[in-house]
Amino acid sequence: MLTEELSLTEFAKFRDYIYATAGIRLGDHKRLLVSNRIRRRLKATNRGDFGEYYSFLMSPAGRDELPSFLDEITTNETYFFRDRYQYDWLKSKFAPEIAEEAKNGKRNKSLDVWSAACSTGEEPYSIAMSLLDGLSLQKDWRIRIIGTDLSSAVLATGRQGIYNDRSLQLVTEAEKRRYFDNSKDDSRPWAVKSDVKNTVTLQSHNLLLKPKGGPYDCIFIKNVLIYFDDGSRSVVVGHLLSALKPGGYLVVGPSEGIFKMLNGLERLQPWLYRKPIAAQAARPVAAPVLRGFKK
Repeated sequence: MLTEELSLTEFAKFRDYIYATAGIRLGDHKRLLVSNRIRRRLKATNRGDFGEYYSFLMSPAGRDELPSFLDEITTNETYFFRDRYQYDWLKSKFAPEIAEEAKNGKRNKSLDVWSAACSTGEEPYSIAMSLLDGLSLQKDWRIRIIGTDLSSAVLATGRQGIYNDRSLQLVTEAEKRRYFDNSKDDSRPWAVKSDVKNTVTLQSHNLLLKPKGGPYDCIFIKNVLIYFDDGSRSVVVGHLLSALKPGGYLVVGPSEGIFKMLNGLERLQPWLYRKPIAAQAARPVAAPVLRGFKK
């Protein structure tokens, strides 16, 4: 008979597995939440109890179950232009700066941005809108924004580019007219326009692994590392710094808990850091190997 809640022993096994595979450290107070979310996977995979599901997850036959398991465990909440001041900087400071560099022959008209842990896509699309607005008087720019997330379910939603009113709570009427069309879905009436979608690629990525792309002119990492401990944060920060171009910017959330790990970067704002032009001056923090995690 299936109990309402994971036993302490069962919870410890799942918690350690989540940490080893995703770097997310869950406190004991999350036991009921994890129990409820795993219960949905028991039903989907026709497993009788938590122990049977854990054995399945650990077996070769359950290898393909990991993405669905992590989809259930991870929490994803976002909306367009969250922390509006960061997008104001992107449009009014960053975009003119790189446009001037291109005008003076210091760079090509090419821009690469990484939105890490992008959830359902609002962040990378907000980045795209800000850059399209900031570079509106410039021609022939290639803008490529890569949005990544661990969850395949939220990425699928992001690729659709269709959103409800709550996701657009901070979007102005002028921005709605410029960057959104009306969709045919009454529950999600807003569809991102094609010129915005064409600049964004959404793909699966585990932050504990080295990114495949880059180097990037700007990286956004917001509201995700608060769920990591110092060990897994330092692994992620090492990957971020390695993927950031010399002179590139790192935009962080206000509570990520990584500020002491960014000593090699120039602090411009509590949420904005820049990698020195001399790449050797910003060496990544030494990253410990997480127990049970294979690089």
